Order: sequence, then structure tokens, then C-alpha cells
Amino acid sequence: MEARDISSVLVIGASGFVGRHAVGELLEKGYRVRCVARRPEAIEDLAARGCEVVKGDITDAGSMGRALDSMDAVVVCVHTLLPRARGTDASADFVETELEGLRNIVAGCRANNVGRLVYVTFLGVRPDAENPWTRGRWKAEQYLFDSGLDVTVFRPGMIVGTGGRGFGVLMSQARNPVSVILGNGRQRFQHIAVTDLAYYLVGSLARPETFGQAFDVGGSEILSYNQMVDLAAGVLGRGRTVKLHLPRWPLAMAAPLIERVSRMPRGSLRAFLAGLKTDSVGDPGPIQRILPRQPLSFTEAVKQVAGK
Repeated sequence: MEARDISSVLVIGASGFVGRHAVGELLEKGYRVRCVARRPEAIEDLAARGCEVVKGDITDAGSMGRALDSMDAVVVCVHTLLPRARGTDASADFVETELEGLRNIVAGCRANNVGRLVYVTFLGVRPDAENPWTRGRWKAEQYLFDSGLDVTVFRPGMIVGTGGRGFGVLMSQARNPVSVILGNGRQRFQHIAVTDLAYYLVGSLARPETFGQAFDVGGSEILSYNQMVDLAAGVLGRGRTVKLHLPRWPLAMAAPLIERVSRMPRGSLRAFLAGLKTDSVGDPGPIQRILPRQPLSFTEAVKQVAGK
């Protein structure tokens, strides 16, 4: 495979946690960046930094085609568990919503001769996973690899950074003297600072050895959720929080009702609860050999967030 000449990049999901950091890394490296969002006003700050901002939604094929016009590559950082635009059916299957969006993105790439695509999923993606979202992401990855585009998939563990929903919950628990934790807290994680993840996403763009590959992304540490809460509390100058562990089964029984009342995508809460039984651990060695940067430790990453 030959290295690609890439100077312009579309970021889909630029208003999100990972997308914003990817945009920052792209701008720092001198790329021309276009950002697409359902609500352009939500990323006015990115426009002020020099990004072109366009309105679009992954479920709207026309908007994806227009957004990809004149681009060399696309970075996809979407999260279909988040609320959809007003007027959409919140009960629609979130896995199918994402697959529909990826089909629209691929069609837009083909129409505009955009051959390079980078996609963010998460650790543990495999076809036999109990979690339906994880199985759906496997299906999405395979669809992209079969698309004929030069695709690279990144599978991060716990993403550490301001704006991360899961990490935000963890930091809130670390600040409290008593915290309620869903599950037994023994689920194990590898983490990645969002700044390190953005480095890998952007660094891989023109690297042909990453084409057609899925990479686990994380540091060398493997920590339980309980351990991460305690380490974060230490960074914040607090003692260990008292942890009250809430069993999963009451929420699992009530999940369909909670999803309907809260207008969450159908199956999203049940998928989240199923994921609590599986460790989020992978092998980050392959990408670190291609892009040799030592990721921040969990404590260092938390200090970066806390400004310490």
C-alpha cells in the first residue's frame, strides 16, 4: 500500500468528546479541517479556531455526500447511544442507526473519491460478545473493512479527559465521600488519555501500514474500576471513597421501561449493563510500534484533566 497525500479531513462527530480533540490535533498538525454536526451552533468554537463547519447527520445521505466534497479523508467519531436529533425515533435500534450512517458515509466517500477513513469503536469488539452494541460494532467494523476504502479502526479503553461521560461519572464518584457504583467494581480496564487517542487517530492518517487494521489503544496498566476511583480520589487530594455497589439485575429488569420513559435508544441501557460483565482489556502493542509514543499513565492522565 502507498502512503496517501492527505491535506483535508472531515470530522464526523466533531461536537463530541473525542471528535473535538481529534479536530484540535488535526489543526495543530496543519490539516484543513471540516466539521459536520447536527447543530452547527454547538461547535461555533471550532469555527473560531479555523474549521469549516457544515450541518449534517449520518442518517442523511445527502448531507454526508455534501460534507465529503473535496475532502481527502474522514475521521468518524460517532456515538449512537447519545440522544438523536429532535423528530427522530428514540426507540430505533441504535446498532442499525449506526450501520445506516456508515453506509451513507461510505457512499459519500465513493461519490467524492475519498479513499481514507478512520473509525473509533472501543475495546472488546468481537462477533460473539454478549453486549449487543459490541456485536453491532463488530458488524460495523467488518462492513467498513469490506467497503474498498483504506480503513483503520481504533478501539480505545476507558477514555480519560474532560467531557468523557464514563470518565465524568468516575470523577464524580472520586470526589464524593460515599459513592454508588453500578456492579461490583471489579471490571478491569485499560485506559487512554483523550490526547493520546487523538494523536493515534491523526498520526495514522497517512500511514499505509495502518490500512485495513483494527488497533487496541491503551496504556500498559490494567486497573479495576474500584482502583481507578481510588487513584482519581488520590489525585484530587481526597481519601478513598466508601463504595456502595448496586447490583445490575434491578436495572436490567426495568431497562425496557427506563428506555421508553427516558427516550433512550431501544436496547442501549441493556447493552450498557451487559458490558459491565466484561473486562475492557486489549493489546496496544501493535499501534505503539507504528506510532511510538508512551501513553500517559492513569494517574498522569487524571492530573492532566485536574490541572495538577
